[in-house]
Amino acid sequence: MKEKKEVLNKKKIKEFLTINFGVFLMAIAYGIFIDPNNLVIGGVGGLATVIREALANVTIFGMHITSSFLILTLNIILLIFAVIFIGKSFFLKTLYASLIYPVYIFILELCIKALGDKFINLAQIAKQLQIQNQLDDTTVKVMVSGAYLVFVIFGAVISGIGLGLALKKGASTGGVDILQQIFLKYFKIPFSVSLFIIDGSIVLIAFLYFQDLFIILYGISFILISGFVLDSIVFSGFNSRAVHIITKDPEKIKEKIFEILDRGVTEIYAHSGYEGREFKMIVCIMSNKEFYKIKSTILEIDNKAFIYVTRASEVHGEGFSYDYIPE
Repeated sequence: MKEKKEVLNKKKIKEFLTINFGVFLMAIAYGIFIDPNNLVIGGVGGLATVIREALANVTIFGMHITSSFLILTLNIILLIFAVIFIGKSFFLKTLYASLIYPVYIFILELCIKALGDKFINLAQIAKQLQIQNQLDDTTVKVMVSGAYLVFVIFGAVISGIGLGLALKKGASTGGVDILQQIFLKYFKIPFSVSLFIIDGSIVLIAFLYFQDLFIILYGISFILISGFVLDSIVFSGFNSRAVHIITKDPEKIKEKIFEILDRGVTEIYAHSGYEGREFKMIVCIMSNKEFYKIKSTILEIDNKAFIYVTRASEVHGEGFSYDYIPE
């Protein structure tokens, strides 16, 4: 019994360290590659970048407002919303990662400040080029676009790895996830739609504030690259997944898949070779992100549910290769 408990503790410690490493990698991507160069990628971090720039001349107790402070503030507000509108279980699940993420970013901000001129800041370099050579904004943006793209690629890869590690261990980074849960619960808006609305709105705000089309292009590039890397980390491939669920309560799980993901399911009537009983297995095709959104819900309904996931190398049908057209 002691040996089993020790193994369990080691497993939890490993999960804790992996989540921390994943969140730290996300902080590196944001704090070193994205935020200092005013690149907006959506989410709470993207909103913090825009607000920081808007409040660049504002000081509190003689100190400038930092992105880490804004992310912490926004996450605390969203965590309060989570308690009020979603419930304590989701609040506890998102609490740690939501608070440790801005702490890591704050540490990186201190390191960047200590490095001073040794730290490569593309935004500052662009301003210096413009002043020294009396160039217009468009010319400078074209000149440094290649360097920005390198930062976007490296930031996206590191962020994708970090988020992939955290998601794989069941952690939620809060932020936009909380708003998505609220939209789902009260407005029945699926995660995919709410994410597009939220991130799209933040990138649009950034475009209107910075008056820079490159903001949108870099943001889209970041999302695509980080999504590919995230999928590679979580599933070792960029394909849809066939999720098979064997549970004692298939009806409840089926309803939750309809409600949260707006996905159809297939019911397969099977026979247990070991127990000799008949049971119903649910099969659903979904993306990796959808799977990790629904996984915790499945286990909340039935913590002994048997789930296995296979790669669907090609999927053709409603919701994947074409939209639903009413008859």
